[in-house]
Amino acid sequence: MPSTDQIEAPIPAAPLDSIIRTGELHKRPYRAPEYQKENSALVALVSALADSPRTILQTLADKVLEVLSADSAGLSLLTEDGERFYWAAIAGAWRPHLGGGTPRDFGPCGDVLDRNTPMLFTHWERRYPYLGSAMPLAEEGLLVPFFVVDKAVGTVWAIAHRDGRKFDTEDLRLLESMGRFASAAYQTVQSIEELKSQIGARERAETELRKIADSLSMLTASIAHEVNQPLAAIVTNSESALRGLARDEPNVERLRTLTERVTADARRASDIVERVRSMASRRDRKYEPLSINDVIDESLGFLRNELELNGVAVSVVSEPGLPQIVADRIRLQQVIVNLIINAVQAMAQLASKDRRIGIRIALTDQDTVCCTIEDSGPGFDAECLSRLFDSFFSTKDTGMGIGLAICRSIVEAHGGSIRADNNSILGGARLVFDLPIDNDAQAYYNSI
Repeated sequence: MPSTDQIEAPIPAAPLDSIIRTGELHKRPYRAPEYQKENSALVALVSALADSPRTILQTLADKVLEVLSADSAGLSLLTEDGERFYWAAIAGAWRPHLGGGTPRDFGPCGDVLDRNTPMLFTHWERRYPYLGSAMPLAEEGLLVPFFVVDKAVGTVWAIAHRDGRKFDTEDLRLLESMGRFASAAYQTVQSIEELKSQIGARERAETELRKIADSLSMLTASIAHEVNQPLAAIVTNSESALRGLARDEPNVERLRTLTERVTADARRASDIVERVRSMASRRDRKYEPLSINDVIDESLGFLRNELELNGVAVSVVSEPGLPQIVADRIRLQQVIVNLIINAVQAMAQLASKDRRIGIRIALTDQDTVCCTIEDSGPGFDAECLSRLFDSFFSTKDTGMGIGLAICRSIVEAHGGSIRADNNSILGGARLVFDLPIDNDAQAYYNSI
């Protein structure tokens, strides 16, 4: 069967009246109604509607073939543009032609819809030559309109390929009866599918709203986590200064240092808030050429009082001549501060003399700057290592479990990677992050 796209301009090869035999139906021998066959077919359609509603049309074709003792049977439906019919279901000898079809205005199905009445055809290829390729040829074809919401949208048909098989009025009654029932069933299926689509659309909308709510919740937690770190340092340094003033300490330089740290931390908190505010408008994100050593020194400066109070010794070893990286200074400081605070908290149960943090910076042969932060704490167990960077996963009784997730997102936003293991030379945990050395990084970072 050729595609209807390949059919040339419609040129009838014979008059329509020459292939119509509808009037002969009432002249053929009478047969008593076969209600048992009819009921059996309707039961099969009901079962299809209950068990597998999407197969209702194919079930109709199968039952028409069986009940009418036809050689082929099927259903033709109009396409959405109304330009052609496609064969939506076929049973019998024409089954290989499933999915084919005929033009709307040049074929038996169109004739039936134009007259809105059942029609009996014989050798329709004599008028519509393209049907000559639909083998075997049709000796007779009985068609009835197929309605959806009182509108004819297709035809149900039965074909006899044998010269001795002649359709009669009982065949017409059975075909119309099954067609009416299948139409009602098909409309039910369409209504169910439409309802499912509406429910699905609502569920998708609700899912998206939940995702947005979760994202907002995580963003809020992230902002709070980032701002809380410099605020905690402000509180710690302020309390130290106040204790010194209460004791009337003469050490003016120490009080000046504590005040300078308070000021620096306050500015850092302000910078973080400004960063959050500018994210929505995608303004300059302050990516700039930086020395990783300077960023580490600045981060340790923020934490100096915290480290002293906890008796933590820090050593820094840096490879000489490291190239600059292009990064957001505030966000990179956030990573380093977060990793160091985690290390301090992990060593809380150790004696003060055993609390050590080592920081090493080196250039790798992959043209990346590698920063390693190690501690002498207990390290991670195997289960923790697999989930360490998951949001809201924590190994501590306090905190929200988003610190390392934030660190990973910041490092990855800079084109780098971060990982954790227990290979610290100090005996505890080791966290390593790499940042790329890229001459084109400035343009890239300013574009994201």
